[in-house]
Amino acid sequence: MGRFLAFLLGIAGAVLGSQAPGFTLQYMQNLQGQIDALEQVVEEFDANVAEYDYTRSQALTECASATGLLVPLCGAYVSAVERYELLTAHLAELDAVDGMVRPLILARTQIPDVTESVYKQFEPAVPATTDGLVYAGGGFAVLWGGASFLFGLLGAIFGRGRYA
Repeated sequence: MGRFLAFLLGIAGAVLGSQAPGFTLQYMQNLQGQIDALEQVVEEFDANVAEYDYTRSQALTECASATGLLVPLCGAYVSAVERYELLTAHLAELDAVDGMVRPLILARTQIPDVTESVYKQFEPAVPATTDGLVYAGGGFAVLWGGASFLFGLLGAIFGRGRYA
């Protein structure tokens, strides 16, 4: 019985693992869309501060000491610039690695609100790429191997007849 359950868990792992490359690609597309939207705001900010011979960095530093009406105006621009820089750096990190490694990088460095946005729209699909097949095999191996080990351990502790 334990081997059968381990096999079923392996199949579940294969199905889940095979979705990692597709989810990562959709995550990167969502990320690029958010960057494109923020880019307009950041470019406008850069152009406006350049009219006064400021760099982005100088303007953001001055915004840190803003008072009165400038506080909400600066706050909005500071947030937009910081978000833009964060998302741009994150996308560059994902672009810099091979497609086979991206899901692992994403698992380590995801941005929660982007992940949630992608998860709401994501629809699982049959993997048609080498990456998807490799992650399917990895998912199978991890869950099947882990379950086999656990059931084997339980069988050794409690007697082979119950869990084998």
